[in-house]
Amino acid sequence: MGKIGFITVRYGLDVTGGAEFHCRMLAERLVNKYDVEVLTTTIKDYTTFIPELKEECDEINGVKIRRFNNNPFDKDQYRKLQKKTKKARKIRRLIYRLKLSNIIFPIFPIWNYQKDAEYKLMKHHGFYSDNLLNFIKKHQKGYDVLIFLTYENAITHFGALIAPEKTILIPTAHLESMLFRSINSHLFTKVGFIAFNTSTEQEMCRKIFQHKLASNEVISVGVDITPANVDDIQKIKDNLSSPYLLFCGRIVEGKLNNFLDYFVSFKHKYKIDLKLVLTGDLFMPKVEHPDIIYTGFVSESEKTALIQNSFAVVNPSIYESLSLIALEALSLGKMVIANKRCNVMIEHESKSKGALVCYKSETDLHKILFNLLNNPIIVKQKGIDGMKYVEENYKWDIIIDKLTNCIERIKSKI
Repeated sequence: MGKIGFITVRYGLDVTGGAEFHCRMLAERLVNKYDVEVLTTTIKDYTTFIPELKEECDEINGVKIRRFNNNPFDKDQYRKLQKKTKKARKIRRLIYRLKLSNIIFPIFPIWNYQKDAEYKLMKHHGFYSDNLLNFIKKHQKGYDVLIFLTYENAITHFGALIAPEKTILIPTAHLESMLFRSINSHLFTKVGFIAFNTSTEQEMCRKIFQHKLASNEVISVGVDITPANVDDIQKIKDNLSSPYLLFCGRIVEGKLNNFLDYFVSFKHKYKIDLKLVLTGDLFMPKVEHPDIIYTGFVSESEKTALIQNSFAVVNPSIYESLSLIALEALSLGKMVIANKRCNVMIEHESKSKGALVCYKSETDLHKILFNLLNNPIIVKQKGIDGMKYVEENYKWDIIIDKLTNCIERIKSKI
């Protein structure tokens, strides 16, 4: 049967975040094939890094959870170390921006410049946990495969190299500054296998890590839709009679990228009956506006009801390796409006025949909204295109077969 360990920094039914949900969906689908455990921290709030859960074993939907306390977090010390580790990633990113990757990176695929300083930075990160890492060191022989989610966190950088030959990395990488740290040239080249979410993510990493990139494949993730119960559907219809755009996830500027300002200016310009509903935990100052509604955390049933009743779902983030919320919306026949600065969204836009549409500026967003609001037939047709796109590309049986084959290949080599 075999024993699989998933390692992620946060885990739980009430934890919002694409990578965390990604981990839970995979873990729960493998419990019938393997003995599955999740190793994680006791943190819920990624801005404070204060332990909120007990350091103990738990179980969620058949998956055993082991929680470990993180080390005390010193924000000032972390920021000081951040400033000292800028040069390496800036140099590597400049090479990439100048389109010199295929010339320089094949010659120097592994970088050691500032490596020690970057590892020191990781040891001061809020998610760093000696308790969790020591557990992996002590018990790694008891696991056939270790699956780490997200490349950028401290647990992955140290934990994935404890037993790299039995490690699968699901990086959820996107084009951001931290991807060019020297330590990533060690992580992405030493693990046993890398499971990418999209071909865009895969090609980006091939350009950065070149021929040293570990064995890899696009495996991705499927779409999990919790049916909306009758009460939630009725509640949404009673409370939200106007057409509305829906945002789901962490409400933070890094995810919204001025979308609130763009929406307010659209309302001022066109005077159209349209609201913006934001679900999830709030990590930025609230924008007070009669047509902006904050719901706080919602259940999966409520989220489904909100998507089904929405005019469209929005994802303004420029840092996405897949976007589960976009796939969920498309699978429910809803259009998605996304940011053209995100290459993954451009891939979705092309493959979905425009069921997901990208805006490149505030003016462009206004035009898209105005045109869609005045063309319901187009919106309906694009909704059908979106459902076909998800059905053809994100079936769970295909994805789990790919992941299982990868796990078995690694098991056979150990």
